[in-house]
Amino acid sequence: MLGNYYSNKVKFIRESSDLVFLNLAFFITSLISKQSFSFTPHDQTFSFLIMINLIWFVLAINTDLYKMDLLVRIDKNVYKLFFVVILNYIVVSLILYLSHIFKYSARHLFVFYFLAYYLILAEKKLFLLVLKNLRQRGYNIRNVVILGSGKVGEEIKSHIMADYSFGYKYLGAFDDKPNIDPFKTPLLGTLNDFKSFALKNKVDIAFIALPESAYSRISELMQFCDANTIRAKIIPDFMLYIRYRIKLDYYGNIPIILLHDEPLDSFWNRFIKRIFDIVFSLSVILFILSWLIPVLGILIKIDSKGPVFFIQRRTGLNNYDFDIIKFRTMFINANANTKTTRKNDSRITRLGSFLRRTNIDELPQFINVLKGDMSIIGPRPHMFQETIYYSKIIDSYLVRHFVKPGITGWAQVNGLHGNTNIAIMKRRIKHDIYYIENWSVVLDIRILFKTVKNMYEILFVSSKSNKKPAYLNDKRAVNSKEFVMTSKNVS
Repeated sequence: MLGNYYSNKVKFIRESSDLVFLNLAFFITSLISKQSFSFTPHDQTFSFLIMINLIWFVLAINTDLYKMDLLVRIDKNVYKLFFVVILNYIVVSLILYLSHIFKYSARHLFVFYFLAYYLILAEKKLFLLVLKNLRQRGYNIRNVVILGSGKVGEEIKSHIMADYSFGYKYLGAFDDKPNIDPFKTPLLGTLNDFKSFALKNKVDIAFIALPESAYSRISELMQFCDANTIRAKIIPDFMLYIRYRIKLDYYGNIPIILLHDEPLDSFWNRFIKRIFDIVFSLSVILFILSWLIPVLGILIKIDSKGPVFFIQRRTGLNNYDFDIIKFRTMFINANANTKTTRKNDSRITRLGSFLRRTNIDELPQFINVLKGDMSIIGPRPHMFQETIYYSKIIDSYLVRHFVKPGITGWAQVNGLHGNTNIAIMKRRIKHDIYYIENWSVVLDIRILFKTVKNMYEILFVSSKSNKKPAYLNDKRAVNSKEFVMTSKNVS
């Protein structure tokens, strides 16, 4: 049956298609450059093509460009593909610059990768549409049944039926317990009935969603599946109370469940992120803060008495405190470290109001990034008192301290700004945990671009129209009579 081998075939087609369109971009660029079939000398064309194809293939494989979730999510394709193209461009440029083997035009090389990105992205969209159409017609699919009609079984069924892109055809469910819920899909029979059904209907995959107490039954079903070349996939019943994306590790042959998959637990990933932090923060300090600090320092001194900078203890990586640096935006007061700001707070200076509205007061935190206390992207650091308060009332609150805090974060670019309450803080924590479990260079770049876009809206769009930027128009992020904290202290 086609479905038994569809994963390898689909992956091979995806890999081959990318290489075809990569080479197509090369030849189009060569025609544009009026150097027929090559924008490098003709005797170097073959060697150059081998090099760029090999580099593309190695980088694409090692950056998970062909993972299943990227196939069914075009939005993820956009960012992942962009990252792979940029990485390819940098690697090839360095090789060409350092080796001096090939004669080439830097302008044409840029055009080549620009075309490659859009051609391959178009190819991926077309491929997904064709694949969906084929699978809707019954081609290139795997027949799937679910053993167990409980909550977990119903949940996996909803995922299977949600998108044909996964290549699953749901045949039905089996369970020894009768299904009395009229809103659930009727069962096809008992677990014993599954065996005869599977042999008659060529079942490819059986999702076993039975409770742990049915251990002997699960073992029996696994043996049956193995004996009949049916892939058994067990859904553990602890998923009922663990709602995170977990990861399995092994100590010898003993499986260990990790509640949080942390990409930044890898030394290599931390190294990449740190290098980016150092280069970016150093650039901001040298080219922006070097002249902005003296200018704003004078204005802050003229506006009110007190120091130029506001230093405050915040909670950072692994719950260790550090001193965060900001431009001072308030009059000197005894409650600066304990009392959170409110709307129209009388403690805020005239200049401070502008600095806070535009987030310019946060720029000195690039010094914290260079020191290693913070990262450019990460969960926003909270005051020590807030950490104690929220950790007692919000589950998994302290998970956000598994990574360094950031100047901007996933929660902030998704509209979770301004005055907050407990319900909204819970949403922030969910966003922070999502970032920790899904970190990638691509996600950091995405957050950085969205931050720049949001800053542009604040400085140029909203200032002219007197309207809030679109990303702040979140009706759920409203003032509450509950424990209220503003983004200037909470974020």
